[in-house]
Amino acid sequence: MINKVLIYRVMGFKAPEECQSLEEIRNEIDKIDEHIISLFSERHKYVEEIVRFKHDKDAIIAQERKEQVILQRKKWAELKGLNAATFEKIYTLLVNSNIEHEMELLRKIKNNV
Repeated sequence: MINKVLIYRVMGFKAPEECQSLEEIRNEIDKIDEHIISLFSERHKYVEEIVRFKHDKDAIIAQERKEQVILQRKKWAELKGLNAATFEKIYTLLVNSNIEHEMELLRKIKNNV
C-alpha cells in the first residue's frame, strides 16, 4: 500500500494529520486551492481548442455529453466521500460557462471567415 504521507509530500503538501495549527491547515488548503485553479486553467486550454472540432451550436451544447460529464463527476465525488450534489452544481456551472465561452469563440471564428 502506498503511504499517503509520501503522496502528499510528492505533491508538495503536508498530510492533514501533520499540521500542528489552524494556520498550517489554512496554508495547506490555500496551496491545494491554488493547485486546483492551475488545473482548471489547464482544462480551460482544452476547452478553447475543442472549438476547432465543433462547427455549430448543437455540437457545442452537446446535451448528451454534458449530462454524461456532470453525472460522471458527481459519481467521482461520491466515490471520494464528497457531497455529490455539490459537485453536480460545480460541474453544471463549469460546463455551462464553458459552453458560453465556446459559443463566443465560435462566433469570433465565423466572423473572421
